[in-house]
Amino acid sequence: MNPWLDWAKQLQAISQTGHAYSKDDYDLERFTQIGDIAHQMFAELSDTPVEKVKNLFISESGYPTPKVDLRAAVIKDGQILLVREREDGRWTLPGGWADVCETPSQGVVREVFEESGLVVDNPRLIAIKDRAVHDYTPVFAFHIYKFFFLCNYVSGEPTSNIEVSEVGYFSPNNLPPLSESRVLESDIETAFSCHNNPSVQVYID
Repeated sequence: MNPWLDWAKQLQAISQTGHAYSKDDYDLERFTQIGDIAHQMFAELSDTPVEKVKNLFISESGYPTPKVDLRAAVIKDGQILLVREREDGRWTLPGGWADVCETPSQGVVREVFEESGLVVDNPRLIAIKDRAVHDYTPVFAFHIYKFFFLCNYVSGEPTSNIEVSEVGYFSPNNLPPLSESRVLESDIETAFSCHNNPSVQVYID
């Protein structure tokens, strides 16, 4: 884990919090300067133009909190459902950002249907992971919590869409190239472990 990235995130959070609660013009100017420093650090660490980094935070306001990524593990006949992202051509568990006014279980069921065409139910939480302390790559400027659910297949046939080019089932010992920004092989191992042993405790952190 890169401590400079953590420091940049903390500076960005201080800047955002200051803008949310401070009324003093002098303080607001200083919080803006802190935010600019954080953006420059993000740009340097990720080899990304600073203007692109700034644009990531334009809509961010109020007290900064982690974003939530929902992922579904659907296991059928000893194989796990994966979707191939058009963005990087690699495979992942279906999922995406949690939506406002939607429970996590509703969100993960929706994501599976949108990305694969399959209907699932009975989502069971199996892991909550802080993306920053695991080996997901590349690093993100945002602090992200990843929620993993084990879901039951109900109906439907695999269907590609605007985000996903292929949908398929894979055995754990014959996985395709994974989109390691979204999922790690260890996440899939956790899914099979929880599927085979329902008493396994939820992994947190």
